[in-house]
Amino acid sequence: MDDAEALPCDHAVKERAMSVDHREVKLLCPSFFAKAGASDWDEDDGISKLSRSVLLVTDPEGLAEEDTTRETTVPDPTETDDALCAMLQNSDTLLSVLELNQDQLLASRWRRAAFNAVRTLARASPALVIYGGTISLLVCAVCHYRWGVLLALTLFTFYMLHLCITFLIFATVGLMRVLRDGSEDWAARAARAEAARGPEEDEEDITARDVLHVVMLPTFRTPLTVLQHTLTSLAQYNQAKEQLAVCLAFEEREDEAQEKEKALRQMFSDTFRFIHATYHPSNLPNHLPGKSSNECWAFLQLCRELEEAHQVVPEDPRVILTVIDDDSDMHDKYFEALTYHFVAAGPSRRYLNMWQPPICHFKNFLRQPLLVRISSLFSTLNELSCLANPWDCHVPYSSYSISFALASAVGGWDPEYLAEDWHMFAKCCLKTQGRAKCIPIFLPVLNYTPEEDTYCSTLWSRWAQAKRHALGVSEVVYVLSFSFLALLELRSCRQSLVFMWRLLPLLAKFVQTHFVNGVAAVWNVMAQVVIHFYLFGSWCDMHHLASPQTCPFGSWSAMDITQEQILRNSFLVFLQQRGTALMACASILSGGLGAIYFHMVKDRVEGNVDEHWKMRSLPLMWLIIELEVSFCGLVQSFIFGALPLWIACIRIIASVRPVLTRVCSSDLMGDRFPVEFMSERFVEGRVSPVRLFLNNCAPTTGLCEEACCIESVSG
Repeated sequence: MDDAEALPCDHAVKERAMSVDHREVKLLCPSFFAKAGASDWDEDDGISKLSRSVLLVTDPEGLAEEDTTRETTVPDPTETDDALCAMLQNSDTLLSVLELNQDQLLASRWRRAAFNAVRTLARASPALVIYGGTISLLVCAVCHYRWGVLLALTLFTFYMLHLCITFLIFATVGLMRVLRDGSEDWAARAARAEAARGPEEDEEDITARDVLHVVMLPTFRTPLTVLQHTLTSLAQYNQAKEQLAVCLAFEEREDEAQEKEKALRQMFSDTFRFIHATYHPSNLPNHLPGKSSNECWAFLQLCRELEEAHQVVPEDPRVILTVIDDDSDMHDKYFEALTYHFVAAGPSRRYLNMWQPPICHFKNFLRQPLLVRISSLFSTLNELSCLANPWDCHVPYSSYSISFALASAVGGWDPEYLAEDWHMFAKCCLKTQGRAKCIPIFLPVLNYTPEEDTYCSTLWSRWAQAKRHALGVSEVVYVLSFSFLALLELRSCRQSLVFMWRLLPLLAKFVQTHFVNGVAAVWNVMAQVVIHFYLFGSWCDMHHLASPQTCPFGSWSAMDITQEQILRNSFLVFLQQRGTALMACASILSGGLGAIYFHMVKDRVEGNVDEHWKMRSLPLMWLIIELEVSFCGLVQSFIFGALPLWIACIRIIASVRPVLTRVCSSDLMGDRFPVEFMSERFVEGRVSPVRLFLNNCAPTTGLCEEACCIESVSG
């Protein structure tokens, strides 16, 4: 194959503003559905029907302060594709994104200096918070500021108690939502919604049958049986033949990739609308081995395939991309529900939303070791709780859906980042000025937890995965750095203030996930040490202070400790101990919800549940999980939660690219990448298509210290 064949320049996928106005839908590619077998549709009700009135295009969020309402005339269907593309590239349309071009925004020396300062501070912030905060508390405890340390740790305990109670409440709500959404007839619900619309609304907006789903499935050295099972779960969608296409994103370095593609095409030749395969070259510049770089290449090739073979342009507002892991077991109603949510969102939101099903790490739950099993349980319940919490700024994880128009508008996936799901959402938020949102669809997706042949190797594989996930802390650096560029690009102070207000929930989410979780296990233990060693005597009654026989303090006056300090310490100890006890109870009860969740999806779990006496009965499984969480919950949170984050914070301070290459090479894409380093790859006499996604890349996180823009070179 031609490893790096460039797209035609006229149809390059660029980071730019695009039109996705809903009334343009039936003009974009009318030949696609006709070519795919939609000739039995009535002409009046089909895709050729369009009101050729004047479009009124406005910014629904009211960001633009001037010239916010414009009239754009719909071109005649007989006009050329170039005229249509020109209209779609109008910058004053609904979906308008920031460019965040570093070369343009950092033209002056002072701006570059300020940007470098922000980037340096952002790199150091995780270590300053986690290491600096912990060391500061220890120093204060040793230097007789122990009451202040206790006050800080008590406040942190109550914050963690708030998180645990919120976790328990919304995990319960999430389970109820899973039951409700699983029993919903989404096709009938969509039909009722369309019937409730007027004729003019139906004519000017898309319907459920207009939607085309494209599933992007990056894979590397995954067994054929696993891929077959994944595609079988996709085939459960009752409109898969007409409205679902699959893009198999292989790695070029995999020897058996072409044989797998051939086998899968034969197995599912008549199942989907079409199957397209891409092969990610192994030595493209700035491409870190992993899911994100594979998706970057696959998206580029998919754009060309859709446009050349199916007449679907990147701005087509009917197309939804769904990114899944190669071992995902999709719910049979997911795409019906996604279609309903996409259409029901309306033109003002559907191109700014991303959709996320809850991720269940239960596929191989019956074979998981104890510590891995508890980790899978809490990560699964955490995803469910966050999705059910209306006040949580949820970030897509593992498998998610995004409109083709939004993915094209922001320039697709970046190849030099590890956390492709978090990074893509952060990128969409930044470029849409904080308007992008993640919407839950409570139809669980089951996937595997890392598993090896032996108990110890499975634990080691899970540890490697935890280290990779912890490197997502670099997204804090990305958000802070590119927020500075966004503030430079915005036109007014009002837009800047609105942008910062909208971005605060995302930044708070990143901080809570990485900073708070990184110190939770450590600071809770530190609080017990401070109480039981340094402030042990604070439990003394006031009238016992002068009696060495009844109070460890001996004489309080001899120790230069005032009565207010003793009383304050006693009250803080009282609060901290009870807060810790309530937090432990909430965590243990939350773990018990995992037993209920498991039995809700046990028919999709590998293995026979009835053969495992601990799992076959819900009450017994609930009791066993409560005991396991009580004894091992804190241990697993330290091993798979806190410790990897402490390591990651050090690695992102300096130039982290070599570190990222080493970590991801052993763990990405199912923990199966061989260790190897990147080498440059250019196309003779042409610009590599990778340039389309890297021309605005900035080395803000240390992921690529050299300039990312790839110019035309020869040889």
